[in-house]
Amino acid sequence: MQAVVFPAPQTISVERVPDPTCGADEVVVQVARCGICGTDVHIYRNEYMSSFPLIPGHEFGGVIVEVGREVTDLKAGDRVAVDPNLYCGHCNMCRNEMANHCLNWQGLGITRPGGFAEYTAVPARACYRLPASLSDAQAAFIEPLACVVHAMKRIRVLPADPILILGAGPMGLLLVQALRRVGASYVAVVEKQPARIALARTLGASLAVTPGPDQTDQLRTVAPHGFGVVIDATGVPAVIESAFQYLRPRGQYLQFGVTPKTATVTLNPYDIFHNDWTMIGSFALCYTFLPAIDWLASGAIDVTPLVSHVAPMHSFADVFASFAAGSTLKVHVQTGAAS
Repeated sequence: MQAVVFPAPQTISVERVPDPTCGADEVVVQVARCGICGTDVHIYRNEYMSSFPLIPGHEFGGVIVEVGREVTDLKAGDRVAVDPNLYCGHCNMCRNEMANHCLNWQGLGITRPGGFAEYTAVPARACYRLPASLSDAQAAFIEPLACVVHAMKRIRVLPADPILILGAGPMGLLLVQALRRVGASYVAVVEKQPARIALARTLGASLAVTPGPDQTDQLRTVAPHGFGVVIDATGVPAVIESAFQYLRPRGQYLQFGVTPKTATVTLNPYDIFHNDWTMIGSFALCYTFLPAIDWLASGAIDVTPLVSHVAPMHSFADVFASFAAGSTLKVHVQTGAAS
C-alpha cells in the first residue's frame, strides 16, 4: 500500500509499505480522509514524543475491511472514526478516569502507524461507528472536536464571562463554536489573518481583532477588568506569555495550543497568587468521541468552512508545508474512496 512516512525528523516520503496485518482484537480500516494537525508539524520537527520512522496521521475515519478473530461487535463494511489515543484500561490513571494520562499510552500516528496511509490496523475498541449522515470530511474532524469537548469539560464557563481566544486556526474556530454551545455569551478572538477573522465572526465570535497597536485598547473596551477565561490556541510561546495581561482576577487560563516540548515562558508567580488565577491544561481527549459525533451529527458544530484544501496522498509534502506555514486552514488528505 501507499503511505506517508516520516523516515527521520524533517523528512517526508510517500512510499510503498507492507499492508498492515490484523491482530486478534484489531480491525483494518481503509482510510478515507485524514487531517493534518499542528501536532503532526511538531512530530515532523522532532518536538513531540514520537520516534522515527513513523506513518503519521491521527485525525481519520474510513471503512473496516478486515476484523480480527476476537472482534464481535464490528464487521467489514462498517464506517468508523478512530480514536488514536490507546489506553490500557488497567493502570492507576485509567482506573481514576484520567485515561489520557494512561501510564501505558500509545497513539496512532504518534507512537504507532497512523492514518496517512491507504490502510491501517487499529484496536477494535478505538473504533466508533459513524451515523450514515456524517461525511468523510466530518469523520476526520471527530478527533479534533473531541479534543475541544475535553477542553470544555476542563474549564467552567459562566454565561456572563467574556472569553478571549488567541488564534483562529481550525482549532480556534472549533473553540468559538463550542464555547457558544456551552453558554458563553461573549467570545473575542485575536487573529492575524483577515480571512480567519471574517470566518470567526461568521461562526459566532462577538469580536475579532488583529494583533497590533490597537489590540489592547479594543479588548479593554469590551473587558475593562480582563476576561473571565483566556485560551491560547496558537502554541506560540510569545503569545502565551502575553495572554495573562488580559486575564481578570479569579480568571481561568487554558493552555490548549501545543508548544514544542522544550518551550518556556516567563510568568511571575506572584501574579498567579495575587490574582487568584486558575491555570488549566487540556491534553488531547479522554473518551469524548461520542459527544463530538453528536455535535457534528446534529449540526451544532459546522466544520465545512474549516477545510481549505483536500489533497491526494502524493501531494502531501506540498500541502503539509503550506499548513505548517499557516497559509491554509484544515487540510485533508484523501487516502481512499470518498463517500
